[in-house]
Formats: sequence, C-alpha cells, structure tokens
Amino acid sequence: MSNQRVILADYYGYKAQFYHATFDHLSHSKDDTVEKKPVALLKNIYLVDANDKRKSNIRQDTYIDESGRAIIADHCWVPVNEEWFKLPFELLQGDEIYFLADVDQYPITRSDLIQKRKEIWQQAKQLNNSLYSAWQGSKHNYHGAQYSSMYEQMRAHIQSNNDMARQQADNIPMVDYTLINLKSIRVALYKDRKAKRLRYNAKQFLKSGYRYTSFLAGRSFRYMQRNDPHLPTSH
Repeated sequence: MSNQRVILADYYGYKAQFYHATFDHLSHSKDDTVEKKPVALLKNIYLVDANDKRKSNIRQDTYIDESGRAIIADHCWVPVNEEWFKLPFELLQGDEIYFLADVDQYPITRSDLIQKRKEIWQQAKQLNNSLYSAWQGSKHNYHGAQYSSMYEQMRAHIQSNNDMARQQADNIPMVDYTLINLKSIRVALYKDRKAKRLRYNAKQFLKSGYRYTSFLAGRSFRYMQRNDPHLPTSH
C-alpha cells in the first residue's frame, strides 16, 4: 500500500470529501465478470474544500510535497463514471481537477506482502521448534512440580511467539484504499492549452461503453507517448 494512501483510511465510511488531483491517463480494469471497466490514474491527491482551497495539514505524518501541499495519496486508480464525461473537454496528462468522492476499501494480494507474512510465521515456527528441542533435551533434569513449571514456561514462551507473529502479520496491510463515486467534478487547470481536445460526451459513454472509453484511453496514452517516447507502445 502507498504510505500516503494509509491516510485515505481515515475517511473510509465517512461522508464524501472534496479532493484535488492531477490526471495522468485513462485505462481499463477487469472486474470479477471479466468486464472491462474504465478507470483513470490520478496523482498527487490532496484535500480541498468545495472551492478548491487546499485544507491545512490533516495529520502530523501527512506527506508534504515541494509545493507545500499535504498529499494524502500519491496515486489512485479511480473508476470513471457518467459524471466524468460531463466535463466539457477530454483530460490529458498533467491536467488538474477537483471533485467530491467517497473512499472505498478493496483487498490486495501482492505476492511480496504474502511472502512477508509467510516469513514471519516461519521465523516463529523455527523459534518454537528450538524451544521444544531444548525442552526435550533438558526435561530429564526436572521432576515433580519443577517439571510441570518448566513445561508450562516452555508452552507460554511458544504461545508468546505465536501471539507476536500474529500481531506482526496483522500489521501488514492486505487491503488498500481508493476513491469512488466521483461527482461535482471541475477542471482546475488545463496544463496544455495548445493541445487539441475532444469534447466529452456522456450520452456516447452510456450508449457505447467500452468502445468509447477505449478510444479516449488510446488518445490519452498517445498524448503521454508524445511527451515521453520511452513509454511502451500499448496501454
């Protein structure tokens, strides 16, 4: 999880907030039905009021960028809805918008996080095996009440190792946060005023769906390529 997106968790389950973000490009994701859904990559997201006035630092651990903005998410993939296409012109990389949105939570299955959890339990198992082996090698030295006491100490130590491993594993996030239900979307800045932009068409979006958004995604990606020829040839 992005260190900044941790702060989005503070707004999960609460009323919608206004956010300011820099648009990067359009693309598509697949849901459980393998249907391609339009998404937009937004960067450098920070909280604003309804008039796009930046809110002051929200938490002491909030990242402050070079412009003094309290960034609460370095990037998010957000679902694109009908409201998006009510904007007058298509967005291109570097344009800035502000909008009202909710915070949503979703599970993540990153292999590196799964591996970290696995390593924690493997270390706990090794410690516990060492404790048990040491007990097996020395238990003949104990008798009666002392035997019971030392055995319970060994079991308590193993339980403590398991509890610590569980706590460490739980501290590795297996959920992430993003923004959904974007509405009241406004353009704060068209970065490239010389660029040729198409007019967005909400009716066309509702009628054509993927065909329309795929066309626009291709345009936004080709615009990025012109600015950075080293990008791959597909989006």
